[in-house]
Amino acid sequence: MKNKRIERKWIFRKVDHISVLNSLLRSLFFFKTHYPIRNVNSIYFDDKNLSNISQNLAGISKRVKYRVRWYGENNSLKNPHFEIKSKRGFETEKQIISLKKFDNINYNIKNNLNYLTDFVNDKIVLGKILLPTLLISYRRIYLISSNNLIRATIDYEIKSKRLLKFKNQFFSNFNDVILELKYDPNLDWITRRTLSNIKVRYSKSSKYVNCALNYAESFS
Repeated sequence: MKNKRIERKWIFRKVDHISVLNSLLRSLFFFKTHYPIRNVNSIYFDDKNLSNISQNLAGISKRVKYRVRWYGENNSLKNPHFEIKSKRGFETEKQIISLKKFDNINYNIKNNLNYLTDFVNDKIVLGKILLPTLLISYRRIYLISSNNLIRATIDYEIKSKRLLKFKNQFFSNFNDVILELKYDPNLDWITRRTLSNIKVRYSKSSKYVNCALNYAESFS
């Protein structure tokens, strides 16, 4: 399954969380709750040179990310799927592939990393091997505009654990909060203009990059 959309991100302090949420609810798009709040977990895959991180920091607009995602507890896999997320500027396209082996059963992550790594590398042809680098978990608030055309998410309590070489088996916290808007490319101008009153810092970096920078020395 593939879908193409614009994604724009803003980053702000935890203390501004309620203010940003209220700005969305009071905007002309009249955002409302879309789904209940839940935990989101992702295992990110990268090559041994961490090329995805380097490309992001270098400002390369055309990039691809690979991750296994599931919802619920971060210490066990249940109903995960594999995502290939392509990005060019602000426009993204995501392909989702089911991992049927894990349907409706909780699996230990560490014991299944080799299987996940083989699955990911079997699905793509890059001429290089991808390895599991980070596990990132966070709480997510889901909102949608009254016309159902613009989705907003607010991610908080973001934490990560390094997986590459199986060091640092603990979570490191990322204290900021991330707002993300997702919508059809045809709505970009009107969306940016309408939400220009949200006074928070725009960010081009992904959660993967922001969290990986916490481990910059140990990755080297």
